[in-house]
Amino acid sequence: MVKIQKNLMLSFGRVRHDIVKLQEQVLKLVETQEKLMDEVYSNKVEGNKKISKNTAKCKVKQFVASKTGEKFHIPECPFAKNIHPHSKVMFKSKKSALNAGYKPDVCVLK
Repeated sequence: MVKIQKNLMLSFGRVRHDIVKLQEQVLKLVETQEKLMDEVYSNKVEGNKKISKNTAKCKVKQFVASKTGEKFHIPECPFAKNIHPHSKVMFKSKKSALNAGYKPDVCVLK
């Protein structure tokens, strides 16, 4: 019985270690994804002209967030497209999203 408990404790220790490693990898992926999104939005080209920040902001009429998330996005953002329909929350303005407690994502700021 003692040996089983010892093995069980070792197993849980390994699982905890694996979870911590996975969390670190997810954080690195999120950082990389944010950097890539910055590049994508800074290099977005319409014809031969770069889209100015003001032009992009004028076209946006809605914002999207996840019920479980912390940030809101423009609908064209890859993060917004990955939100499950049952978790999706729509806002008509930045102000309403901010009042609901969400922070703007990089896509909203560009």
